[in-house]
Amino acid sequence: MNRIARWIDERTGLSGPVRGFFNYPVPKYVHKNLLYTLGGLTAITFLLQVVTGILLVFYYDPSTEGAYNSVDYITYQVPLGWLVRGVHHYGSSAMVILAALHMLRTYFFSTYKKPREINWMTGVLLLFLVLVFSFTGYLLPWDQKGYWATKVGSEIAGSVPWIGPTLMQLMRGGADLGQATLSRFYATHAMLLPALVGILIVAHIFQLRFHGMAPAITESAKRNSKKFVPFFPHWVVTDAVFGLGILAVLVYFSWSQGAPLDFPADPTSSNFVPRPEWYFLFYFQALKYFPGALEPVATVAIPLFIFGTMIALPFVDRGEERRPWKKPITTGVAIAYTVIILWLTVIAW
Repeated sequence: MNRIARWIDERTGLSGPVRGFFNYPVPKYVHKNLLYTLGGLTAITFLLQVVTGILLVFYYDPSTEGAYNSVDYITYQVPLGWLVRGVHHYGSSAMVILAALHMLRTYFFSTYKKPREINWMTGVLLLFLVLVFSFTGYLLPWDQKGYWATKVGSEIAGSVPWIGPTLMQLMRGGADLGQATLSRFYATHAMLLPALVGILIVAHIFQLRFHGMAPAITESAKRNSKKFVPFFPHWVVTDAVFGLGILAVLVYFSWSQGAPLDFPADPTSSNFVPRPEWYFLFYFQALKYFPGALEPVATVAIPLFIFGTMIALPFVDRGEERRPWKKPITTGVAIAYTVIILWLTVIAW
């Protein structure tokens, strides 16, 4: 193995960058704080989604005639197909949870401040793309739930003033949901989004390594801020152990619950009540409070305001203070947003 490694290194020079990556010094206060594992666990979950997604592609038929049957075949006939599809299905929920918790940890610890503005913005974009990932995956089984959820989602996009009809046309590939819609969602979900998320994750990690960890905010952490341990094996082992724990949870849900598969999509159905996945329930509920002419407030104004304020945050909050208990405004806003989202989710549930 050493001879093989030397042969490869003589021709590629990879040993230096690899050693630099694994020997990166990590502050001890970070290594001992499990909140700092959330970013690594999100990346691990993304890798699980990529691996299981590739395995599903081997059997999936992206056509309106064969999509449902291929998913049914994967679930009930392919050896361990139920497991692969279950891990992929529940992994999407895990990725949403971990990405959201990672953003909250970053927000409360004020690690978006100078000079880490770009890292924060890539994180915001990653959270947005994770949600788009989940939405585009709805339609692929071509069952009732996916079909009608996508129909409602595209109609919401169609309600955007001025550009709404064009957006809906782009999403659907025509006036109604059909083969063009499925092809577009499949290409976006299986090719475009993985590439974009992968690039942003690399940029996110590069920025993290370039600027290092944000300064400690507690006295105990500050005492350990000058003590370091190498990234490998300390942080790698921690992330790997918790990553295996997440995989075990996903396997359990795949075995006990199974990935859901509704009846085949029926565009003529008049009694099916569309409901999104749990992480979109808050938005589903919020739309009820803005009927008719007020709908653009929920579909355009509120999302743009939230996204815009998140992007602008590091350029507005430029003070030196990082302790959340000393920043009542930003801390209060985050708590209010979180409570409202949870409250709307519970009501919709």
